[in-house]
Amino acid sequence: MSKPSNGEITRLSNDIYQKLCSMGANPEDAKEIVQESLYRGFLNIDGIHSKAFKSWLYKVAINQYYDLCRKDNHRSIIEFEDYLLESEENHVEDTVIKQETKEEYEQVLHKLKPLERKLIKMKYEDEFSYKEISEYLSLKESNVKTYLYRARKKLTKLFRRDNNEK
Repeated sequence: MSKPSNGEITRLSNDIYQKLCSMGANPEDAKEIVQESLYRGFLNIDGIHSKAFKSWLYKVAINQYYDLCRKDNHRSIIEFEDYLLESEENHVEDTVIKQETKEEYEQVLHKLKPLERKLIKMKYEDEFSYKEISEYLSLKESNVKTYLYRARKKLTKLFRRDNNEK
Protein backbone atom coordinates (compact mmCIF):
# COMPACT_ATOMS: atom_id res chain seq x y z
CA MET A 1 0.00 0.00 0.00
CA SER A 2 1.23 3.50 -0.70
CA LYS A 3 1.59 5.57 2.42
CA PRO A 4 -1.05 8.27 2.90
CA SER A 5 0.15 11.89 2.73
CA ASN A 6 0.39 14.10 5.80
CA GLY A 7 -2.68 16.03 4.63
CA GLU A 8 -4.70 12.82 4.26
CA ILE A 9 -3.60 11.65 7.73
CA THR A 10 -4.53 15.01 9.28
CA ARG A 11 -7.97 14.98 7.58
CA LEU A 12 -8.56 11.37 8.52
CA SER A 13 -7.47 12.02 12.13
CA ASN A 14 -9.83 14.99 12.38
CA ASP A 15 -12.71 13.00 10.86
CA ILE A 16 -12.21 10.09 13.27
CA TYR A 17 -11.85 12.50 16.20
CA GLN A 18 -15.14 14.20 15.25
CA LYS A 19 -16.86 10.83 14.86
CA LEU A 20 -15.70 9.69 18.32
CA CYS A 21 -16.81 12.96 19.92
CA SER A 22 -20.21 12.67 18.22
CA MET A 23 -20.50 9.18 19.71
CA GLY A 24 -19.93 10.60 23.19
CA ALA A 25 -16.18 10.30 23.73
CA ASN A 26 -14.64 13.11 25.69
CA PRO A 27 -11.98 15.09 23.76
CA GLU A 28 -9.00 13.63 25.66
CA ASP A 29 -10.15 10.05 25.14
CA ALA A 30 -10.91 10.78 21.47
CA LYS A 31 -7.36 12.14 20.93
CA GLU A 32 -5.80 9.09 22.56
CA ILE A 33 -7.96 6.72 20.53
CA VAL A 34 -7.06 8.50 17.27
CA GLN A 35 -3.34 8.30 18.11
CA GLU A 36 -3.58 4.63 19.05
CA SER A 37 -5.57 3.84 15.91
CA LEU A 38 -3.02 5.60 13.69
CA TYR A 39 -0.19 3.78 15.45
CA ARG A 40 -1.89 0.43 14.83
CA GLY A 41 -2.64 1.45 11.27
CA PHE A 42 1.01 2.19 10.52
CA LEU A 43 2.13 -1.01 12.23
CA ASN A 44 -0.19 -3.00 9.96
CA ILE A 45 -0.01 -0.80 6.84
CA ASP A 46 1.47 -3.54 4.68
CA GLY A 47 -1.41 -5.92 5.43
CA ILE A 48 -4.20 -3.40 4.77
CA HIS A 49 -5.50 -2.76 1.26
CA SER A 50 -5.12 0.93 0.36
CA LYS A 51 -8.84 1.37 -0.38
CA ALA A 52 -9.75 -0.17 2.99
CA PHE A 53 -7.28 1.84 5.11
CA LYS A 54 -9.76 4.61 6.00
CA SER A 55 -12.57 2.22 6.97
CA TRP A 56 -10.07 -0.01 8.80
CA LEU A 57 -8.91 2.96 10.93
CA TYR A 58 -12.50 3.95 11.65
CA LYS A 59 -13.32 0.43 12.74
CA VAL A 60 -10.25 0.21 14.99
CA ALA A 61 -11.04 3.59 16.56
CA ILE A 62 -14.70 2.79 17.14
CA ASN A 63 -13.85 -0.59 18.64
CA GLN A 64 -11.35 1.07 20.98
CA TYR A 65 -14.04 3.53 22.00
CA TYR A 66 -16.46 0.65 22.71
CA ASP A 67 -13.75 -1.10 24.76
CA LEU A 68 -13.21 2.10 26.74
CA CYS A 69 -16.97 2.41 27.31
CA ARG A 70 -17.17 -1.16 28.58
CA LYS A 71 -14.21 -0.56 30.88
CA ASP A 72 -15.69 2.75 32.10
CA ASN A 73 -19.10 1.15 32.52
CA HIS A 74 -17.56 -1.63 34.61
CA ARG A 75 -15.67 1.00 36.62
CA SER A 76 -18.91 3.00 37.01
CA ILE A 77 -20.77 -0.07 38.23
CA ILE A 78 -18.04 -0.77 40.80
CA GLU A 79 -18.02 2.90 41.88
CA PHE A 80 -21.82 2.84 42.15
CA GLU A 81 -21.72 -0.34 44.24
CA ASP A 82 -19.09 1.25 46.49
CA TYR A 83 -21.30 4.34 46.78
CA LEU A 84 -24.29 2.20 47.75
CA LEU A 85 -22.25 0.40 50.40
CA GLU A 86 -20.96 3.71 51.78
CA SER A 87 -24.48 5.14 51.68
CA GLU A 88 -25.83 2.15 53.52
CA GLU A 89 -23.14 2.46 56.20
CA ASN A 90 -23.69 6.20 56.45
CA HIS A 91 -27.44 5.66 56.52
CA VAL A 92 -27.09 3.35 59.51
CA GLU A 93 -24.80 5.85 61.25
CA ASP A 94 -27.17 8.73 60.42
CA THR A 95 -30.11 6.76 61.76
CA VAL A 96 -28.30 6.03 65.03
CA ILE A 97 -27.25 9.68 65.38
CA LYS A 98 -30.77 10.88 64.60
CA GLN A 99 -32.18 8.45 67.17
CA GLU A 100 -29.73 9.63 69.83
CA THR A 101 -30.49 13.27 69.01
CA LYS A 102 -34.24 12.58 69.10
CA GLU A 103 -33.89 10.94 72.51
CA GLU A 104 -31.88 13.92 73.79
CA TYR A 105 -34.46 16.29 72.33
CA GLU A 106 -37.31 14.41 74.03
CA GLN A 107 -35.49 14.48 77.38
CA VAL A 108 -34.91 18.23 77.13
CA LEU A 109 -38.46 18.81 75.87
CA HIS A 110 -39.85 17.20 79.02
CA LYS A 111 -38.04 19.80 81.10
CA LEU A 112 -40.35 22.45 79.64
CA LYS A 113 -43.70 23.39 81.13
CA PRO A 114 -46.66 21.50 79.63
CA LEU A 115 -47.91 24.54 77.65
CA GLU A 116 -44.43 25.21 76.26
CA ARG A 117 -44.04 21.56 75.27
CA LYS A 118 -47.50 21.59 73.64
CA LEU A 119 -46.68 24.73 71.65
CA ILE A 120 -43.36 23.35 70.41
CA LYS A 121 -44.93 20.04 69.38
CA MET A 122 -47.89 21.66 67.65
CA LYS A 123 -45.75 24.13 65.71
CA TYR A 124 -42.77 21.98 64.73
CA GLU A 125 -43.96 18.39 64.84
CA ASP A 126 -47.59 18.78 63.83
CA GLU A 127 -46.84 21.85 61.67
CA PHE A 128 -49.81 23.88 62.86
CA SER A 129 -49.97 27.55 61.89
CA TYR A 130 -50.02 30.22 64.61
CA LYS A 131 -53.71 30.76 63.88
CA GLU A 132 -54.53 27.05 64.22
CA ILE A 133 -52.64 26.85 67.51
CA SER A 134 -54.40 29.94 68.84
CA GLU A 135 -57.82 28.50 67.96
CA TYR A 136 -56.99 25.08 69.37
CA LEU A 137 -55.62 26.44 72.66
CA SER A 138 -58.06 29.39 72.89
CA LEU A 139 -55.23 31.93 73.02
CA LYS A 140 -54.64 35.14 71.12
CA GLU A 141 -52.38 34.62 68.11
CA SER A 142 -49.95 37.26 69.46
CA ASN A 143 -49.74 35.33 72.75
CA VAL A 144 -49.02 32.09 70.86
CA LYS A 145 -46.12 33.79 69.07
CA THR A 146 -44.74 35.23 72.32
CA TYR A 147 -45.09 31.97 74.29
CA LEU A 148 -43.59 29.98 71.42
CA TYR A 149 -40.66 32.37 71.15
CA ARG A 150 -39.95 32.00 74.86
CA ALA A 151 -40.36 28.22 74.69
CA ARG A 152 -37.86 27.99 71.81
CA LYS A 153 -35.32 30.11 73.67
CA LYS A 154 -35.75 28.00 76.80
CA LEU A 155 -35.50 24.75 74.82
CA THR A 156 -32.33 25.93 73.08
CA LYS A 157 -30.78 26.98 76.39
CA LEU A 158 -31.64 23.65 78.04
CA PHE A 159 -30.39 21.68 75.04
CA ARG A 160 -27.06 23.54 75.02
CA ARG A 161 -26.65 23.14 78.77
CA ASP A 162 -27.34 19.40 78.60
CA ASN A 163 -24.90 18.94 75.72
CA ASN A 164 -22.17 20.92 77.48
CA GLU A 165 -22.51 18.69 80.54
CA LYS A 166 -21.71 15.59 78.50
